[in-house]
Amino acid sequence: MPARSATGQNFELRRERPKHYYARFLLWRNRLLRNPTFQKWAARLPISQSIARRRATDLHHILAGFVYSQTLSASYKLGLLECLKDQIATLDEIAEHCDLERQATLTLVNAATSIDLLQKASDTHWTLGELGASIHGNPGVQSMLRHHDLLYQDMSDPAQLLRHREQASLRGYWPYVDGDHTDPAAAARYSELMADSQHLIANHILDAINLTGKTRLLDVGGGTGTFARLAAKRFPTSRTAIFDLPQVIASISPKHSHQLQSYAGDMFKNALPNNFNVISLIRILHDHDDTLVEELLSRCFDALPNGGQLIIAEPMAGTRKAESIGHTYFGFYLWAMGSGRPRTKSEITSMLGRAGFCGINEKKTHIPALVRVIVAKKPYVIFS
Repeated sequence: MPARSATGQNFELRRERPKHYYARFLLWRNRLLRNPTFQKWAARLPISQSIARRRATDLHHILAGFVYSQTLSASYKLGLLECLKDQIATLDEIAEHCDLERQATLTLVNAATSIDLLQKASDTHWTLGELGASIHGNPGVQSMLRHHDLLYQDMSDPAQLLRHREQASLRGYWPYVDGDHTDPAAAARYSELMADSQHLIANHILDAINLTGKTRLLDVGGGTGTFARLAAKRFPTSRTAIFDLPQVIASISPKHSHQLQSYAGDMFKNALPNNFNVISLIRILHDHDDTLVEELLSRCFDALPNGGQLIIAEPMAGTRKAESIGHTYFGFYLWAMGSGRPRTKSEITSMLGRAGFCGINEKKTHIPALVRVIVAKKPYVIFS
């Protein structure tokens, strides 16, 4: 009998014979794990109890994940994290600050404590937990929280989001995705988010690379110049500049504009300046689709001199112990945004090779879950 899809349409299930023993093993394992008799037996057997408990807990964390993120959102919106910044407070004091009834406050405080946003200082007092305190030192997280309601709205019906990407609320937040570069408010939003979050990762990138000597660095898509300024401060002998859209360049603060050389243009349409021996792409590639990325890498190759370097820094899919950040979080975020996708190191390496780069290698960073760095060189041309 034909199976029925989620839309109510009939379709024939394909039962292809697995070609490999590993695939057959996976099918056998899955049949075993869903068997109620095996589940009861495994729960009682000492050797498998810990595994069963861990798997049950992991599954529940996935189920509850949205509630965890909304607890963070509520803690931020209601001022709970701000209330406990550098101080300890009672439940009544927290309730007054957050304008909540006492029982509602207790619900929020207990929830936030269980995910380490808060920590009990005594039986009657709370302060920030380690994660809550870290948020105050990370303006990028706060910027993300301010617009994540749009992502959560899209994720309330992920099936609809996957089928109708063009209707995503988050896509409307970033109009440049559809080629609209005329909205100064959108440019300001994006520049603010990038500037806030750059501070978090910039030092990790600068720890991994070497810009000593007579380096001339062009940060393509450099926004209002946060990374370029930090690079110049870390490596005083280098010269740094940025390339970005005209409205982004125009939004640079006057106190920084005289310190920073800037070039206005569209990195996907205009040739890049060719008087720099290092080009950086900081969290640029994963925001864009493959065709545009291939074109941008070719433009970078053409702009660099022989022996010039290209630096790519961004979170990558397939990062060990951070797999869910790549394909799960960024996968859905970029899908809802309407452009780009998370890529693995090998995918980026292949793209660089097709663009003509050589000597491609990764420079280790302190927190690869947040950012990984790949450096590639334009080969020297030897004339015979």
